[in-house]
Amino acid sequence: MKYGMILAFLMLLSCGKDKEILLPKSNTTLVKDIEDISPIYILFQKKGNDTIAEVDKQTIISTTNWVFNVDKRLPLKQVLPEVIKLQNRKGQQSGKDKKENYYSYADSIGKNMAFIPFTQVVYSLEKQKEFEDQQAATLIVRFDKHNKLTCNGSDLKLSTFKESLQHFYSDKPIVIYLHFDKELPYEFYITDKIFLAGLKLNNVTFSAKEYVY
Repeated sequence: MKYGMILAFLMLLSCGKDKEILLPKSNTTLVKDIEDISPIYILFQKKGNDTIAEVDKQTIISTTNWVFNVDKRLPLKQVLPEVIKLQNRKGQQSGKDKKENYYSYADSIGKNMAFIPFTQVVYSLEKQKEFEDQQAATLIVRFDKHNKLTCNGSDLKLSTFKESLQHFYSDKPIVIYLHFDKELPYEFYITDKIFLAGLKLNNVTFSAKEYVY
């Protein structure tokens, strides 16, 4: 079964009339259709003055591709512990039977759902202590809770990030480590990841490990 056009309808059936899920939006399509899926919903709920993440995972099948539908209003500190638990539950798969994990978002251009894969991402909820590659230039790219960007401690605009890399590191291999403030809304996390996925610079590699604290 393809998981694109019918996603909005599935949400209404799964979440019920008294629940809603607001997805992040982007005008960029990374992955358009997915087959053989299990949807997972991480919902925004209020209990008194507290915001909580409610996880609906009743339809999970471990041998399918998992699509995480996460409400954009939730902060990362509430989303990622749940994602990590589910990653661990799925475990390691290999070979032709390997299935992927995706986050969903609303494609504002195609008026459809789109997806960003994150199967290889390993989340750490602590500050970074080790670096994987000492042969390449190391950049710590951090987004604070207001989605302001710093690169190795210096303020930088996301709109000029690619040009800065090309200007200062055109002939050097780079490994980028992504750090996110735990209070950052999930909406910004996804739009940042979509932007970074579109950089496509031959000398740039992103570490599979992401740090959220």
